[in-house]
Amino acid sequence: MIERLVELESSIRGTLGLLDNPLEGLTVDEWKVTKELCIVLGPFEEATKAVSGDKYMAASLVIVLAEGHKNVCSKLQKENYHQRVNNVLNKLLSGINDRDRWGNIIGRHTLVRCTFLDPRFKNIPFTENHLQIIKSELIERTASIISANRLDNGVKRTLPTTTASENEQGFSIWSSIDSKVSEIQHTGTNTSSAIIEVQIYLEDDIQNRNTDALKWWMVNKHIYPYLSQLSRRTLCCLGTSVPCERVFSKAGLLISDR
Repeated sequence: MIERLVELESSIRGTLGLLDNPLEGLTVDEWKVTKELCIVLGPFEEATKAVSGDKYMAASLVIVLAEGHKNVCSKLQKENYHQRVNNVLNKLLSGINDRDRWGNIIGRHTLVRCTFLDPRFKNIPFTENHLQIIKSELIERTASIISANRLDNGVKRTLPTTTASENEQGFSIWSSIDSKVSEIQHTGTNTSSAIIEVQIYLEDDIQNRNTDALKWWMVNKHIYPYLSQLSRRTLCCLGTSVPCERVFSKAGLLISDR
């Protein structure tokens, strides 16, 4: 509504001037405050549109939006806005910082995993210390998946055995190949395989914000066979317990009353 008021400033002023008994309009100072309020509230509108663009909000967006709000509010505080606008900005920022959920959001493991495994964000929202903790946890989980898959598929780290005919006759077209294979020891562990896969994932390009994370993992499951399994289990987590249209509506209702 405030944004629409600013857009119609010229029309409103012109119309009020034509009235026989004009209403008291906004002063120059008040128009300035209104325009600055649009700038301050813009990031919150942007977040609302991002969240309400899908039927359900993905959990991987929670940390990104929360940290984004903190950063943009801190930048806005450095601007030379009107005192009344600064008061609004300070209340918004204090409201964000005073909430326990916002303050400890980076410590919620489910949200952290969702964000890291989202190819649109990966390690961007995290500090170096947090990143090492996240990587260690995901490497451990990926190694567990690798171990389970190898057991299910009957992959054993044993030396190849010869066939009965080879033992009896001693001659086979495969003997030279088998002898070379028997010399090769599988030195890689589940953990080392997980480390390599996670590192390759981090070195891959960051995807566009409009990319569907689950579809991306489906397309790249052959490149990341084990991380893709972990992502399917993780990225299905939601950031809201109800559909977005019930939480954010164009009319400005916070939640539908029934």
